[in-house]
Amino acid sequence: MSDEALARIDQLLQIQQQHHLDLAALVEEYRRMVFAADDEGAEALFKTASIMPGGRYHVLTTHLRETWLVLQADLVQLFPDLAPPRKGGAAD
Repeated sequence: MSDEALARIDQLLQIQQQHHLDLAALVEEYRRMVFAADDEGAEALFKTASIMPGGRYHVLTTHLRETWLVLQADLVQLFPDLAPPRKGGAAD
């Protein structure tokens, strides 16, 4: 495997790792919010929990999906002889 290919795969996996760490931190923040709201009563707990997941969560999960798609596309470009044939019969 070329150093360039390995570096690209590593870069994308590092991005995925960071997205997962950011997502885990966000979920921990949600947990803290729920426990704090619980101290304020059922109405506050319901209101807090019902707004989750928020925009940051959706952005992070979108980045996770997109980075995996980029990795898959890059693998096909880096290793065209090893990639499975494309489905759908569309003309290239």
